[in-house]
Amino acid sequence: MSWISIISFALCIVIVAFSFRPKSDVLSPGRVFAFVWLLVIGLTELKLSRLQHDWSVEVWLQVLIGPVAFMIGVMLVYIFKFDKNVWRIDYLRIYKGFFEIDKYKLFRVILVLFILFVVSYIVIFLKTGEIPVFAAKPWKARAEFTMFGVGLFLHNVVLIVFFSGVYFVLESGNKFRKFILILLSLISIVLYAATLQRYQIFLAIFMVVALLYYSTSRINFKTTLITGVIIVGFFYLVSSFRLGEFVIYILYQISKMKFSPDYAIFTEPYMYVVMNLENFARSITKIDSYTYGYYTFDFLTAITGIKHWISEYFYLNETPFLISSFNTYSAFWTFYRDFGVLGIFIIPFVGGISISSFYYSFRLKPTLLRCALYGMLMFGIIFSFFNSLFGFLWFIYNFLVLIVVIKYVSPDNVQY
Repeated sequence: MSWISIISFALCIVIVAFSFRPKSDVLSPGRVFAFVWLLVIGLTELKLSRLQHDWSVEVWLQVLIGPVAFMIGVMLVYIFKFDKNVWRIDYLRIYKGFFEIDKYKLFRVILVLFILFVVSYIVIFLKTGEIPVFAAKPWKARAEFTMFGVGLFLHNVVLIVFFSGVYFVLESGNKFRKFILILLSLISIVLYAATLQRYQIFLAIFMVVALLYYSTSRINFKTTLITGVIIVGFFYLVSSFRLGEFVIYILYQISKMKFSPDYAIFTEPYMYVVMNLENFARSITKIDSYTYGYYTFDFLTAITGIKHWISEYFYLNETPFLISSFNTYSAFWTFYRDFGVLGIFIIPFVGGISISSFYYSFRLKPTLLRCALYGMLMFGIIFSFFNSLFGFLWFIYNFLVLIVVIKYVSPDNVQY
């Protein structure tokens, strides 16, 4: 094990240890981001696959620019807000101002979101003729199971699950409506999982966990462990379908792992984590032109319908310089490909300031809307080692609909 891995894992342990302090916030942006990136860097530097390679000092510096810039932005806000009187977590959990909303309106909204979800699912199925999980070539069907405009409603699964969670926290009785919401959430998750997509389901689960963490005392070590097991189990379930006829051992061979085949089951999770940084480290040394916002602002080109036209006109390769079948690069590749070194410093720096500022606005004046939006932002931070979710149209769609719905179900005198 290299000294970089040892230091990274040691710092992860320190972060976890400090998280057990009574007044600490486990989901603060600096703590979560630092833990995730230290863990990813530590795992990557283990070099358990022969597809990985050693990095030069120059490459290391460019790999670290983005994470360091984000942390600088977070720390600047922390310094300026250090003396602010934020709500303590234990007080926040008994604060009922979170839920000044109309329960009946919320229930109706969830029904409408579910109807739109089902209708879009049926329309896309009639167009494609197959559901990915049952297709002969599931990986191909997965990519084709979409439709411009209508396909956005498939991502209502995030809103259905989250708002059902809000209703459960808010409503102490009315078991019939709760049963309906459980049924709608389960149907939405199962149908969406059948498309072999998983990020949106993970996002919904994380948002509910964040909601429970900040508004109740239900999130503890036991519930966190159970939730983690369920998420990991779901990850492997979806992955097994996506692999199709390929078995774990074949993936082990393709990935050229250095450890014994007896531990081949760890190949996929390890490679899904470390190859993002490996692809990024390899690609930044080869790229010779930039795309000036095309990938950072993906949602704008997607919603205007010119995304694929631009890609074809300029012969853009979505996944250049790959060294394996793993085709993601981390969020910072998006900014580097668009704007070079300036991109991976300025955008993460501004992102660190923005997300940290939003976090403190939530802790100073807690509302359901700020809690929900912060949950989405935190999910983007956690998966920044994989790709940038903030530019995707489905993420912006859920972000905006979340704001509209919460404002609709809230009384006029509620501050957002």
